[in-house]
Amino acid sequence: MLSAVLNGKRRGTGLAGKQLTLGDSSGAEDVLTATVFERLAYLPDPLLAHFFDRFLSLDAPPGPLTDIQFWPSWQLAGSRVEPDVVLHGSQRSLLVEAKRDDNSLQHYAQQLARELIAGTHNGELQRPVLLTLGGLSAYTEAATLQLGEQIDAALGDTGVEYELVCRSWNQLYLALEASIASAPASTQAGLYRLLEDIAATYAWHGLRTHARRWLAQLTPAGITAERYLSGSGFAAAAPSAPVLSSPLTGLPTHGIRLATLPSIAWSFRT
Repeated sequence: MLSAVLNGKRRGTGLAGKQLTLGDSSGAEDVLTATVFERLAYLPDPLLAHFFDRFLSLDAPPGPLTDIQFWPSWQLAGSRVEPDVVLHGSQRSLLVEAKRDDNSLQHYAQQLARELIAGTHNGELQRPVLLTLGGLSAYTEAATLQLGEQIDAALGDTGVEYELVCRSWNQLYLALEASIASAPASTQAGLYRLLEDIAATYAWHGLRTHARRWLAQLTPAGITAERYLSGSGFAAAAPSAPVLSSPLTGLPTHGIRLATLPSIAWSFRT
């Protein structure tokens, strides 16, 4: 279905007649979530375990995947609770609440707490790990701690225990790419096709598939300066041309001074 949607063959998909632009695609966030986690579920158990270890950094891993549920419907105090994805491992459950954007505040502690309470009290979750994907302005330990405190306050005295992991879509892609690169060479061709599907979905949503590189991290560029003699035509480069090799951040700043020009009064005669 993904290839049909991205190539304009949308009849029967529910997206017929709609523009696939980031701001106008209603429900596109669900397509993003389903595309990524459907393909994660196809990974062999050893590779999926390697990915979880790299991506989640848990003290106790989820174990081999036994089931995956998309948008399960749970009841809580007479109302419906619907998390995005639940991955059931043999040891732990991974509860996923995903937001489309990586760098904006979109998660609500009350919503996350309700999903944890409903899943735990209904017996749907086993030693749950709550994964918030996207929807934060930063993915630091401090940001995770702050959201965790808000969730704990919303949980109150319910007795629900969980482990919180906050990650971006970009971090997910980089962890999956690294895990696939470590797989046996005989299996990599198919795995990279799977990764290309995810990359195409990321491109649709304007999400990054590469790591950030800051100016100070750029390697020095080897720039050769050449001199040409004046006259008709070009002469050979001077043999003693210097080679500049320094990072951009190390280049000296230009001395630019501001000059104040005198004001001029204009008069017109009629």
